[in-house]
Amino acid sequence: MQITSVVNQKGGVGKTALSVGAAAALAEQGRRVLLIDLDPQGHATTEMLGLPETPGHLPSMARALTKMWKGPVEDLIVSHPRSNIGRGGAFDVIPTSPGMFDLIRRLDQFRVPGWQLARVIQFANYEHVIIDCPPALDVLTNNALTATHGILVPVQPDRTSIRALRLLNDQLNYVQQTVGRGPITYFGLVPGLYRRPMSTYAVTAMQELQTFGIPMLAHVPLGVVMNEAAIRGVPVTTFAPETAQAVAFHQIARALEQRRQSQPVTQLVPAETEFVFEDFITEVAHTRSVNDNGARKKLYDLMPKRPRPPR
Repeated sequence: MQITSVVNQKGGVGKTALSVGAAAALAEQGRRVLLIDLDPQGHATTEMLGLPETPGHLPSMARALTKMWKGPVEDLIVSHPRSNIGRGGAFDVIPTSPGMFDLIRRLDQFRVPGWQLARVIQFANYEHVIIDCPPALDVLTNNALTATHGILVPVQPDRTSIRALRLLNDQLNYVQQTVGRGPITYFGLVPGLYRRPMSTYAVTAMQELQTFGIPMLAHVPLGVVMNEAAIRGVPVTTFAPETAQAVAFHQIARALEQRRQSQPVTQLVPAETEFVFEDFITEVAHTRSVNDNGARKKLYDLMPKRPRPPR
């Protein structure tokens, strides 16, 4: 299973359109695909695919990430009913839910934010998982980057995208060091949201983007067809398969599948360490005994704790 995160902290660059388009194209090519809407705004769920949000009382990604629900990942998934699916393929979605807006505060309560999403989806039975990340370098994006095998970065041919790409590089290094995972691979940059012919300014920006040494994938130009497909709740690859946008998404999908086949992916999700109250009290009591000779020294002796192992 290859996990691809579509990420850019800069909003309005076509991130959700790329997530949905690449996932739908892979499904049309006969691949089993799971799209995860990790953006609290939920545009992939409600705007692009016409699916309802998961009600707050049902199993959802928000509840799974905060351990309020611990069932199988299959209980979070719905199928998209209005997509063309190739033989053997599937286009399934984990929709957004109202609790997604509260996730950042809740995830910050964990001792090491980062591996929650990887643990939720590690047993999913798909060839590709596409994660639509929020437009921010927050704990949700960090979870996606921790779980991912590589990233797609939608960019516009302008200088703001160049700066955003530099900041993203810094964030990748931070995540790798914090959670102790291997290097995060750039699957490619996807230029989009520009009009043709390109202006001199856009051409210059595109040339500077190429200096990063990241593969440049198919371009996805502006087109009203994207809005027309979204109004009907279907991917553009289904609604208008002959358009430049649909053709580009199929080219991107083939690049992702070629990478999956040429480079077998493995990701070791570290075992989760459960918080044990007695162990915590044992550590606190030991620290108190060492550093405090006052009246509170024996306070923690009244609380349950485990014998400390010999050192």
